[in-house]
Amino acid sequence: MDFPAHLFPGPLLWSANAVLLFVVLGALRYAPLGRLWNSEFIHVYSAACVVLLLLWNTGVGVLPALNFHLLGVTAITLMFGWAYAVVAVLLVSAGSIVNQGGAWASVGLNALIMGCIPILVTGTLLRFAQRKLPHNFFIYIYVNGFLAAGLSTLAAGMVGALLLLVCDTTSAQWLSYQYYPFFPLIFFSEAIINGMIMTALVALKPEWVCTFDDNRYLKGK
Repeated sequence: MDFPAHLFPGPLLWSANAVLLFVVLGALRYAPLGRLWNSEFIHVYSAACVVLLLLWNTGVGVLPALNFHLLGVTAITLMFGWAYAVVAVLLVSAGSIVNQGGAWASVGLNALIMGCIPILVTGTLLRFAQRKLPHNFFIYIYVNGFLAAGLSTLAAGMVGALLLLVCDTTSAQWLSYQYYPFFPLIFFSEAIINGMIMTALVALKPEWVCTFDDNRYLKGK
């Protein structure tokens, strides 16, 4: 989902920018910066950001300048951790603004809704699975890959819908007929894409996935 600046009041946009700045500073503080000296990590991370940028710039419009598109944030979070995922979201949000000619005032709102909310949902579900569920390969793939991705995009969509209602941009009736019906489609699309990506990565390149541990999910199973 893209949320252009003209749909929201200025104070909300700049408040979102301030919150995003706080989140990014926190991410930079807790990010394992030593990984930046690893050339393989830099190459993989850069490639992932490019793929994410392509996903965010391919969408279907349901309202002038309001588009649905795949997020891909769950895979980024599982691959690099929440801190690097936040930085990736910031870079991709800025890249989308440049590519689409949008207003820079909306970068914070879009990054928070389409990036930070999915990161939060994915991270929360990952911690829950690690503490409460069996440490199993299929639990990781289906819960932390498929389910987390689907729930993440639903959470982002619901927050976006709430903001549209609060700002009186559209009506609840319009959302019921033109916005909510897309949610099952984006849930399954997001879940399948992220789940397939994580399945391929943990099978072929598990060293690229910082949240996957062979000793936890495979050995002795």
